[in-house]
Amino acid sequence: MKKSMYRMALVALMMLSNGAVVIPAFAAGDDTSSLEELKRAMSEPSEAPKKKRTRAIVFDGDAAPTPAGAPVIGGGSALDCAALPPDAKAISVQFPIQFRPGSAVITPASGVTLVEIAKILSLTPDRCVIVEGHTDAEGNPDRNLALSRDRASAVVKFIVEKGSVDRKRLVPVGKGSTDLVKDLDPRDARNRRVVFKVVAS
Repeated sequence: MKKSMYRMALVALMMLSNGAVVIPAFAAGDDTSSLEELKRAMSEPSEAPKKKRTRAIVFDGDAAPTPAGAPVIGGGSALDCAALPPDAKAISVQFPIQFRPGSAVITPASGVTLVEIAKILSLTPDRCVIVEGHTDAEGNPDRNLALSRDRASAVVKFIVEKGSVDRKRLVPVGKGSTDLVKDLDPRDARNRRVVFKVVAS
């Protein structure tokens, strides 16, 4: 009883900081199931299910789309994840990656998860992965968008540096609070997440 009350209080305290995914491991659920989902997505055949489509891809930073007709994935062409079409099919897997409050600094606990994600991504070097940062609806929408973009970029940087994954395979995208989790309060902390979209090759 006391243990349960302690956990509830701790969850409530850790969810007070806006802009940070601060859900402890026992509340966030087991990352193992998400890691297994990611493994399955990476080993899926070239055609992903139609219901898992991305709506639009907004490229951030230096990952700008290349001109029409540029070589894209498949057909023996060089891997060019920056040239993904807006209707690229993808399988989505989300993780409650934690950051320090109001920043894009990844916490040590989530660093462990990201190392495992990097291992999975390295097993299939010919797949592009869109890394989306999401926030809840608290605070200024423009700041949330910028923060989500910074967090997606921080996750990509971590995976590239710690996991030896080719940077060209990863496309960071900031979504802010524009794509909230269905049936959740817009201010719910579970809206703060990182979604890995494995693009069909």
